[in-house]
Amino acid sequence: MDWVEGVGALAGNVATGGLMGLFGSVVGVGARWLQERQRQKHQAKAWDHEVRLQELQMQARAAETEQEIRLADTAGKWRGLEATAQADAQALAGPGLPNWVRAVRALWRPVLTLLTVALVYLFWQDIPPGSELRVYVVKSIVFAASSSIMWWFGDRALAPPAAKHL
Repeated sequence: MDWVEGVGALAGNVATGGLMGLFGSVVGVGARWLQERQRQKHQAKAWDHEVRLQELQMQARAAETEQEIRLADTAGKWRGLEATAQADAQALAGPGLPNWVRAVRALWRPVLTLLTVALVYLFWQDIPPGSELRVYVVKSIVFAASSSIMWWFGDRALAPPAAKHL
C-alpha cells in the first residue's frame, strides 16, 4: 500500500502542480493582456497629444502666414507712398524748371483755397439778401470751400507725424 499511497500522492502532486501551472499561465496571460491594454491606452493618448500638437502648429503657421501677408501689404503701401513722394520731389526739383514755376506749384493749394474763401465772401455781399439764388450759390460755394480745405489740409493732419514731411 505504500506504493499506492506514493503513486496517489505523486498523482495529487502532479495534478496540483498542473493546476498551479495552469493558474500561473492564466494569471500571466491576464497580466500581459492588462499591460497591453494600458500600453494601447497610453499610445492612444500620445497619438491624441501628437494630433493636437500638429493642429496647434498648423494654426500657428496659418496665423503667421496671415501676419506676413499683412506686413507685406503694409510694406508695399509704404513703398508706393515713398515712390510717389520721390517722384513728386523729382518733379519739383527738375533741372529744367525755373524757380518761379516751382514756387507757383508749391503755392497752388493755398492760393486756390484763399480764392475759394474770397468767392464765398464776394457772392455773399453781391447777391440781394433773402433771395433763393443767394442761398443756393452760397451753399454751393461753402460746400466747395469746406471740401477743398478738408481734402487738401485734413489728409495731412490725419497722417502720421513721420509722413507729414512728404
